[in-house]
Amino acid sequence: MQQRHVIRTALVLWALARVTTLPVLAQSRFATTERFVPHVSTVPANEGERVGLYLREKAAVVTGEQLQSGTVPEGRVVLFVHGGSVSSIPDYDLDFKDYSWMAYLAEAGFDTFALDQTGYGRSPRPMMDDPCNMSTEDQALVTPNPLTGPCAPSYPYGSTTVQSDWDEIDTVVNYIRRLRGVQRVSLIGWSAGGRRVGGYAARHPEKVDKLFLFAPGYSPNGPSLPPSDLPRAGVPMRLQTRETLTQGRWEQNVVCESQVDPGIRDVIWSTILAFDPLGAVWGAEEGVMRVRAGNPGWGWNREYAARVTAPTMIVVGEQDNPAARGVLHADLIGTDSKVLVTMGCATHFAVWETAQYKFMHRASLEWLTEGTYRGQPNGVYRVGTDGAETEGL
Repeated sequence: MQQRHVIRTALVLWALARVTTLPVLAQSRFATTERFVPHVSTVPANEGERVGLYLREKAAVVTGEQLQSGTVPEGRVVLFVHGGSVSSIPDYDLDFKDYSWMAYLAEAGFDTFALDQTGYGRSPRPMMDDPCNMSTEDQALVTPNPLTGPCAPSYPYGSTTVQSDWDEIDTVVNYIRRLRGVQRVSLIGWSAGGRRVGGYAARHPEKVDKLFLFAPGYSPNGPSLPPSDLPRAGVPMRLQTRETLTQGRWEQNVVCESQVDPGIRDVIWSTILAFDPLGAVWGAEEGVMRVRAGNPGWGWNREYAARVTAPTMIVVGEQDNPAARGVLHADLIGTDSKVLVTMGCATHFAVWETAQYKFMHRASLEWLTEGTYRGQPNGVYRVGTDGAETEGL
């Protein structure tokens, strides 16, 4: 029954992608459109199925002639890729004050796109509708709703691979290139999204204009090749509660007064649940966030960092292990332009923090437009609150 449901869902999304786009919002400054991009899955949990990958576009309102041509200038198209826990819209298009990174770049004349990879948001979530497909600890969080007790997973393996992530990014990048008539697309990635877009850029330099990496994951001594035993035994899904997301790794690292707007956490959580309607009704009254559990990664190490040729800017919070991102910066020996900025009063979640979200918006605009930071194509810097008091290191 579950397999039939997954297939039906995939076919519906495939049909939507082929027939139409879904307009969400039109404002005087920019317009937002939702799409489902056709893709043949290479995810072990639904390999070979035709699916629709969720893609949101936010772009400035343009003239009828521009709309008819469907083209934009080179260097003005960017794709956002989310991290390991939260899907793309809460990350990059949060409807809270002026926190939307997509809206900021759209108002500056960029065509911005945000992708939900398999296991997140409105993209397929194979084997994740079955509440048995997680650890016994996570099962306890959704007992007695919807579970009545512990149960064995119906799919006892990890869900995705880093290769399936790269395949999805490649499908979407090619779609955007055709849609907008450009050769290269710039990429922005947060955390695990930085790992994905960095590995992608190393493999497809001809399709990537510039990279902007926020707190990117990186394994300098990790393997270059995939393990032979894929998919690896395990479960395809894990859960996060509101408390584990907002109070654990985030709140415990906040060090500055008024670093987080008191109203933003409610909006983040409600947006997450809006893109996970099943998780919203599981467990306690406030719901849970379903997060895919992938297989072991590979191919984003010193060997592949050295293959990145795109100009690359890395930003990282001072309370988020900046030394590790310094290693990545040093290993990017294949590009002529690279910048590392450590942000004071910032954690791994600086995209949602009052101290630095505006700085990241401004810095990304300069980098994507000019390939410079404060007019320089290279360097290591530290900035204070909201990018003030720049220091070269």
